[in-house]
Amino acid sequence: MKKYLLIIFHLCLLSNVAVAEEKTRILFVGNSYTGQVRGAVTKLFAASPEGKSTELEFVTPGGKTLAFHLANEATTKKIKEGNWDFVVLQDQSQTPAVFPKKFEEAAVKLDKLIDASGAKTVFYQTWGRRDGDKANPKLFPTYESMQKKLSKSYLSAAKRCKARLAPVGDTWSLVRKENPKLGRELYRKDGSHPSAKGAYLAACVFYATIFEKSPGKVGFAGGLSEDERRVVSEALKKTL
Repeated sequence: MKKYLLIIFHLCLLSNVAVAEEKTRILFVGNSYTGQVRGAVTKLFAASPEGKSTELEFVTPGGKTLAFHLANEATTKKIKEGNWDFVVLQDQSQTPAVFPKKFEEAAVKLDKLIDASGAKTVFYQTWGRRDGDKANPKLFPTYESMQKKLSKSYLSAAKRCKARLAPVGDTWSLVRKENPKLGRELYRKDGSHPSAKGAYLAACVFYATIFEKSPGKVGFAGGLSEDERRVVSEALKKTL
């Protein structure tokens, strides 16, 4: 009897260790729009209740598209062999708006790789340029026109792949409407990349999308005032 009890005791210990060592592994694949939110994502996730059981990795060469990552052996190998729970995909900031078919083609193929690996795809919906796309002024003379197309393309890909959508762009848009001053402060001076405040917003959306809970009580403010955090929180409630 003592022998059997000892065996059961050891099995219980091993079971507890296995549970304790379970991690939520998340891979972010994109470019500078992902690279420049990395700090905020890392800090917010670390400050959350899930922080100790979450592992993050980032593949973010500047200016690259999802088509690049699809053709890049290093990226595809990391997806296949990383034992991820989630893989977050972000295309070059203009591609889903200017070349929606190219975006969706690469997105679908990457999603198949992710699905085959046992992970779940999350599409990182980005935001329009602050004052419209100066490289494509006839297509997108305003922020609103660019955001509309970006939102449509990312939503289409997410639906087609039956994947999760992290509506960073839609949340960004609501903040611009509710608090124009804060909306402009979400950008760096280039009117394209995220500032520290924009990165905080993105981190909140990722947290809510992946863990399916509000980041409101997480002890990381990202440099925002209490009122600014409230604006972001209210916008997030409407987009998720």
